[in-house]
Amino acid sequence: MTANAHFGIIIAHTPNRASLKKSHIGAGELTLARKATGEKKWERIYKYPEKGLGLYMATLGNPEQLGQAIGFFPFINFPLNPGRKFKLFVRAGDGLGIITNPYERTKNHKNNINGTYINEFIYLRLYSIYHVSKRVRMETGIGLTHLSNGNWAVPNLGINIATLNMGLSFHKSGLEQIKQRRIDTTLLRFDRKPFVTVIGSGGVNETNYRNGKKYGTFALAMAVWKPVSQKSRFCIGHDLFYDMSYLAKAEERGTFDTSKKLNNLQAGVRLGYEMVVGKVAMPIEMGYYYHTKTTVNGPLYHRVGLRFYMTEHLILAYTLKTHWATAQNIEFGVGYKF
Repeated sequence: MTANAHFGIIIAHTPNRASLKKSHIGAGELTLARKATGEKKWERIYKYPEKGLGLYMATLGNPEQLGQAIGFFPFINFPLNPGRKFKLFVRAGDGLGIITNPYERTKNHKNNINGTYINEFIYLRLYSIYHVSKRVRMETGIGLTHLSNGNWAVPNLGINIATLNMGLSFHKSGLEQIKQRRIDTTLLRFDRKPFVTVIGSGGVNETNYRNGKKYGTFALAMAVWKPVSQKSRFCIGHDLFYDMSYLAKAEERGTFDTSKKLNNLQAGVRLGYEMVVGKVAMPIEMGYYYHTKTTVNGPLYHRVGLRFYMTEHLILAYTLKTHWATAQNIEFGVGYKF
């Protein structure tokens, strides 16, 4: 078990967020983790990471308008160096977040950055540990926490928290002395052949234009992937998007002829990367609209999230489409690997 104390700030990249900053952020974190034994191939590839569950609770420096943030999240601690007494880790977590005082039209209209109680909770931390004894270690590091509802409801500028942390970890004797299996060189072999994926997805977003009405979004993503290691692969791809909220905006603004529904179709090309952890992949992608009638969000789009390669061919996807730091919608998808 590990207990950490955090101190930091809300990162304000728009004036809307800056006006809500009243004081610094204080947070506490409790986690339970277990060191991987190497039974699975990816555990050996990543040098026996730690896997666990965490609880994160933070003041947001403005209890009247923002309230508090609570996060429940699974995570993996990836080791960065082979040391025993002193080690560096990167923690990656993704789970459920709660904001206790979101926007409410009559009671809390000043909170113009978050519109729902339930949010996605994304947590990244770079930290070091030092073993004080066989059962106790000290931790210190820097972290970035993001809470957003993926534009399910507006406002949704998102809350970004940057913190410094310090804590203590207590573990059972022998946790750090798990016998690590030697990596058989045959296990490091991997299929270098390119492959193709096709993923269809759908989602929902909300705009400010029709009194909070929600609109469907659809996407078809095709890509050719090239594995470069056990941990990484890159792609070049093509995307088609159809977002019903753009039709509503166009009808109101007259930006394009909505009687021709295909005018709402967007097409783009993209470059992507996936970090591979067993059957799970974490994509980071950037694309360019080469065909679109809607220019309000600019020519570039982005995608991050999770893809689950369930079988040799079946893919399930949970990703977030954004335009830089502005979320467009969450994508729930299913796909096929050729």
